[in-house]
Amino acid sequence: MGDHVKKITDTTANHAAQKWVKNPTHLKLINNQINCVYRFESNGQGFYLRMTHEKIRKARELLSAIDFQKYLFLCGTPICEPVVSQEGNDVETVHQEDLEFFVHVCREVPGQIMHFDYSDKKAYLTWGRALGLLHQASQSYVAEKHHFLTWEDLWRETLDYARQEESLIQDLYETITTRFKTFSIDSSNFGLTHGDHRPGNVLYDGESVHLIDFDEPVYHWYLADIAKPFLDLCNKPWPLWQPLFEWFIEGYRQIRPLSSEELKEVNHFSQMKSLDIYLWCKYNWFEETAPGGKPGDEWLHDLKTMALTPLFYVP
Repeated sequence: MGDHVKKITDTTANHAAQKWVKNPTHLKLINNQINCVYRFESNGQGFYLRMTHEKIRKARELLSAIDFQKYLFLCGTPICEPVVSQEGNDVETVHQEDLEFFVHVCREVPGQIMHFDYSDKKAYLTWGRALGLLHQASQSYVAEKHHFLTWEDLWRETLDYARQEESLIQDLYETITTRFKTFSIDSSNFGLTHGDHRPGNVLYDGESVHLIDFDEPVYHWYLADIAKPFLDLCNKPWPLWQPLFEWFIEGYRQIRPLSSEELKEVNHFSQMKSLDIYLWCKYNWFEETAPGGKPGDEWLHDLKTMALTPLFYVP
C-alpha cells in the first residue's frame, strides 16, 4: 500500500517543492506511510508538501478535497491553508522513473499535535469551537462539479470485509446499519465532514487549534467527526475523560447547536468508525507496527474491542 511512497527520494521531493517556491530549504521527511509528507521552508515560512501515488488517490479526488479546504479557509475556519504552485495549480505531478505522484502543498500552522493529557478546559473548548466552525462553514459549501464519497460508500466497503467475519461482527454490522436507517438528514446535522478528525490532525499551541489533513472529506452526519478523536481513549475508563468530552461539546455548542437527543446517538458513530477501521486494517495493513507505533496485533485487538463496546456514557 505505502510501498511506492517509501521509494520517493529527497531529490524528487525537492524537485516537487521547487514547483511551489524557488529555493526550498530544510527539506525533511515527516511521514511516508500512505502519503509521503515533507516539511520545507522558504523565507522563514514553513510548508508541508504531500505526495500521493496515483494508484492510491486520483487527481480529481485530491482536487475535490482541496476545493472544500479552500472554501473552509476562506470562511475563516482555523485550518491549514492550501497553497497554489508557481504555475497557479492546486495539484502538480512529478515523476520518479516510472512512478507518478500527485503533489500539493499547505502552509504550516502553529502548534503541536493534540493529545488527551491536557487537563485544562481551555484546550477542549478551543478544539470544540474549531470543529464547530468547520461544520458551520460546511453547511454552506456547494460542491458544484466536485464529487465526494458518502458514508454509505464507506459502509458498503466495510460490508465486503464484514461478510468474511464471525457472526459477532456480522451482527454488529447489521445492528449499526439498521440504526442508521432511522436517522434523519437535514442541513443542520449532515454535510461534508472532515472525515479523518483525530488528534493527529489537530494542532494546539496553547491559544488556538488548527485542523489539518483534508484528504478524506465525506458526506456524513456531523456527529461522526465529533465521535472520532475520542476513539483514542477506548482503553481509559469513561469517568477519567468525561469532563474532557463535555468541555469539547461545550465549545462546539458555542458555535452551533447540538441537541441532547442527537448527542445520545454518539456511540453508534464511534462503533461504526471502529468497525470500519478494524476491518480495513485487518485486511489492508501489513506493517509490523500500527500507525501510532503499537504492535500490529495489539492494535487490531484494541480496534475490535472498541467496535464491540460503547465508548461514551451520555445521559
